[in-house]
Amino acid sequence: MDENVLLHKLIEILEYKNFYQFETSNIQPQDMYILERVYFSEKLKVKDISKKYNIPASTATGIIDRLEAKNYVKRIRNNVDRRTVELIITEDGKLVVDSHINEDKMFAHNLFNTLEKDKKEVFKQLLIELIKNVKKDQLFKPN
Repeated sequence: MDENVLLHKLIEILEYKNFYQFETSNIQPQDMYILERVYFSEKLKVKDISKKYNIPASTATGIIDRLEAKNYVKRIRNNVDRRTVELIITEDGKLVVDSHINEDKMFAHNLFNTLEKDKKEVFKQLLIELIKNVKKDQLFKPN
């Protein structure tokens, strides 16, 4: 199997993960991504989301609106600068992310355990090296 086919097979597996988790949470992957960022940050400035995570401001606003409508996040005004709006995660949002994290752990465990123990460790080390060395801005440049 050549590299291109391998890449697309791996993408299919990860797309299945996104599909499965959408089915269990009813949250689009991009929405879950933002919800997770709020969960891990505890408080996140709305204006920073589009900059920090490379999401157009209008898209970020739509995502935040959907998450707020589901009572997963709340917009709050900063007491120091009333013009600044921050997001905090709600208890409902925490439950959704906790469930998502548990599914992620199960997925990773089952994915990696398709390999024999020694191969699994080699594969994990190779993935670590790949992630460490990849330069995203170089991925679409011709050889």
